[in-house]
Parts: sequence; C-alpha cells; structure tokens
Amino acid sequence: MNETLRASLARLDEVLGRIQLPLPLDGVAEQRTLVEVLRQQNTDYLLPRAERLDAPLLAVVGGSTGAGKSTLVNALLGAVVSRTGVLRPTTKTPTHVCHPRDREWIRTGPHLGGLVRSDDDIPDSRALRVVATEQLSAGLAILDAPDIDSVDDANRLLSRQLLAAADLWIFVTTASRYADAVAWELLEAAAARDIVVAVVLNRCPPGTEADLTAHLTDMLDARGIRFRHIFALPEQEDLGAGLLTAGEIAPVRRWIGRLAAGREQRATVAVHSLVGAVRNVEPQLRTLAAAAASQAEAIADLREAASKEFRRASLDIGQATSDGSMLRGEVLSRWQDLVGTSDLMRALDKRIAALRDRLTGWVSGTRKGEQMQVAISDGVTALVVEHVTAACQDAAAAWARTPWGQSLISEDSALARPTAGFEAEVAKTVRAWQSDVLDLVENEGKGRRRHARLLAFGTNAVGAALIMVVFATTGGLTTAEVGIAGGTSVIAQRVLEGVFGDDAVRRLAKEAKQQLDLRVDDLLAIQQARFATRLDKLGLDEELPNQLTKVADDLRDSAASAFDYLTRPEGY
Repeated sequence: MNETLRASLARLDEVLGRIQLPLPLDGVAEQRTLVEVLRQQNTDYLLPRAERLDAPLLAVVGGSTGAGKSTLVNALLGAVVSRTGVLRPTTKTPTHVCHPRDREWIRTGPHLGGLVRSDDDIPDSRALRVVATEQLSAGLAILDAPDIDSVDDANRLLSRQLLAAADLWIFVTTASRYADAVAWELLEAAAARDIVVAVVLNRCPPGTEADLTAHLTDMLDARGIRFRHIFALPEQEDLGAGLLTAGEIAPVRRWIGRLAAGREQRATVAVHSLVGAVRNVEPQLRTLAAAAASQAEAIADLREAASKEFRRASLDIGQATSDGSMLRGEVLSRWQDLVGTSDLMRALDKRIAALRDRLTGWVSGTRKGEQMQVAISDGVTALVVEHVTAACQDAAAAWARTPWGQSLISEDSALARPTAGFEAEVAKTVRAWQSDVLDLVENEGKGRRRHARLLAFGTNAVGAALIMVVFATTGGLTTAEVGIAGGTSVIAQRVLEGVFGDDAVRRLAKEAKQQLDLRVDDLLAIQQARFATRLDKLGLDEELPNQLTKVADDLRDSAASAFDYLTRPEGY
C-alpha cells in the first residue's frame, strides 16, 4: 500500500525540482518560497517516512525565544543534554536526542539529510548535535529546535524546517506569550497538517493553571484547532540545576512514554502524521499549479503582444507594396526616365513599338536601367527597415506596460531595435526578390512566340514592368482602369499583356507579390524570434500546471487508498 504513495512522492520531488516561476508576478516571492518549503519537506520527511514507517519517531520541541524549550527537554530526560542560556537566540545548534540503539539511524538516515550531524556544538545553523542517552526510549527521538521568532534569520528558517519534518510537535509557550501571533501562525500550520501536537504552557503563576488552560483551549476551539494535549507547568523562581521537578514534568513524560511504548503505537502516529502532511501538500500544489498557469498566461500574453506588432508590420508592408505607395519618388522618376510619361500614355496603343524602343536600352545595361534597379531596392529596403524598426519598438513598449515585461526589456534593451546589420540583410533580400521576378519572367516566356516578344522588350525591362504592376496590385488582381502616378501601372501592365496576355499578367503579379511577402515575413520572423527566444529562456514548462495538478490528484488518491481507514489516535 505504501508503494503508490512512495511513487507519488518521488514524482512530487521530480516536478518540484522543475518548477520555474520566472516572472515577477504578484505573490511570486511567496510562491517560490512555497516551492522550496515543499521540496525540503518532501526530502526531509515525506519520502524518508514513506520509505520506513518503523523508523524512530521525531518529536520536535519548538517555541518562542526564552519559552523554556531546552529546560523542558532536560527535565524530560532527567539530565542536562540541551544547553540553555540568556543570550538570544538561546538555542543556536539544535540538539537531537535519541536512544543509543537509534543513534546510527539519526546520524546517517535520510531524515533531515541536508543537515550536518555532530557530537558537539557547531556554530552553523545547518548542523545538528546528536546526543544518545538511555533516558529516552528506543524508537522516539526528541529535537530541541531553534526559536521560531529568532532574531537570526537562518535559525528562524531552520526552526520551521525542523517542525515540517516532525512526526509530532511539543510546542512550548508561556503564560504571558501564548497569544503571540508567531505562535498561532505555527499552531494553525500544525492544524492544517493535522499533526499530533502537545502544547506546553510554561511559567503559569501559581493557581492559574486551570484558568489559563481553559482560555487557551477556547482560543484553539475558536480557530478550529483540535488540540487536546495541553500541559500547564507552574512558574519556578529558581530551577537550581535547570531541571523541573519530577512531579511537575510527570504528565508530559507519561504522554511521551505512551507514544514510545510499542512499535504499533509508534507506527500509528507515524502513519497519521504522514497522511496529514501529504493531505496538506495537495492544496498547496494546486496553489502552485494556479501560479504556474498565471506565469504561462503572462508569458503567452507577452508572446502575443510581440507577435501582434510584427503581424501589423507585415500587413503594413504588404499594403504599401501593393497600393501604389511605392510608385512615387525615386522609383517613379526612374521608371519615367525609361518609358516616358503622358505623351506615351495618350498614344500607347499605337506606339507600343516606341515603348519597346525606349526599354531596349535596359537590355544592354544602360545606366538608367541600373538606376531603376537601385531605386526599387532602396525603396523597398527603406520601407521594410522602417516598419520592422517600428515593430521592435512597439513590441518592447507593449512588454514594458507590465512590471514583468519591463523587467525583461530592462535586461535586454537590444530587443527594442533590429539586430546589427539588419538593413544590409534587407537590401540583400530585396535584390534576391528582384532575381525571383526575373526568373518568373524567363519561365513564363519559354514558349516560342512569348520568347520572341520577351526578347523584343528584354527580360530586365519586362521584370521591371512586373514589379511596377505588383506595386499597384490590390487583392492579387491588377486594375488597368486605375492609373497610379501618371499611369505608371497602366503602362507596365500593357507591356506585360503584350508579351504574355491578360491572364498571365494577373498570375505573374500574384506570384511575384507572394514571393515578396514570404521574403519580408522571413525577415520579420527573425526579428520577432528574438522576443520569443527571450521568453523561452525563462524556462517555464507549459505543461507544468497540468503536471502539478496530476501530482496533487495522485497524492490525494494514494493517501486515501492507504490511510482512509485510520482515524486520529486517541488517548495520548
């Protein structure tokens, strides 16, 4: 029956080790702490206890500074094994007391395996001093923990780590401090875990023990905490050797004695504490699953914000290279140098030969033809660079609207601009597209009649005409009725129709435009990928929320199948 639980806890350890909560969302600091706490508890306590239910029980003595934890431990054992003092913190090196028969397990076992064991005090909060004594029954170990409200952060954290790894708690407070907030924080945590707890109410003024016990019980009931092991100890003016009297400590000693009396009794406590801890882990895992889902959602939002700006750039470039915007300025001027303007337009049908004569100069590589090529390249390059630069800036600005996005931009400010050499890469891409257009023209002109017409005008001239038509294309169809920039597109279209026919012009223009769009989108994708790569580096597994939920379900089911028949042990 334990195999299923052990497998679930092993899976828990694996998933906790892969949790990444990289974005500084609200509450992430607490969530990251929870991950570490759960992982530590699983390593320190859950896995070791699931592996060996018959291992010695660990009773952790915890409480506030100066509450008398070490004094209580010494009194229970009838000897000074845990040093007390007046300096704060009073407990610096935790003392782990056990029977000699259990000493090897305490020193080498996996329980609290991350802490160093020593026979002496070590000025290190990650060390335990192990003391073996015949005064303690075999099968039960007592650990005097650091103060829960220690001024030393490391000691305070260690006290919580030890309490999380306990099979039962002996919580020590005083008549004057049992209402402290820190104490109740720990008691409520114990209630959530349903661990066996004894509360020792120390230093009660003479005659007040019954009233204080009743009041503390009322406070526990009001918070839904079902503790019934409350021991009130009287105030002592002088403890002499630092020990409470046998009569004063007798009720606590008898309770501990019953716990350690037999293997079956200890196993019952171990199982109960384990299942309580496992059940307490389940809702915390669901909290982490929700946190991981929020991280995934935030990352998806950032990814979409960047993608949106680059999609917009793609649409804007696509429109600008098809709505006639490019048929202005240098491109228009160079085209008019090649083909003439209004006179030619008015007599176009009669003077197609004259148009051919003007264009044949490009066949032999005239300066005007070269200038036309450069004008097209420069124009498209400037257009693409402008829109991609704006996309980078706008994507970075969109990220910066959230604190977590701003943190990413602050760490990588280069995202707000294209990569070095981008303009040269765009120019190279545009020239490659111009070669694509010439290839289209040559392939379309392979037939004998078309080839003759193509030769008459020249491949470069026809290619330039096709580019002019592309720049005045709407929805993939050319419109001879709409003259743009003094009839530029009409002239270009008539040239192409004269060589290839009407249907071919539409198809060629569509193919040339598609090839341009694909090449531009490749350029955009490279720049957009930098944003995606930055998000990928965060290391968030998108399946993490589902994995955490699955582990929570498995723990719930395995705990139910293994331990539902058990009820809280009575009488101790």
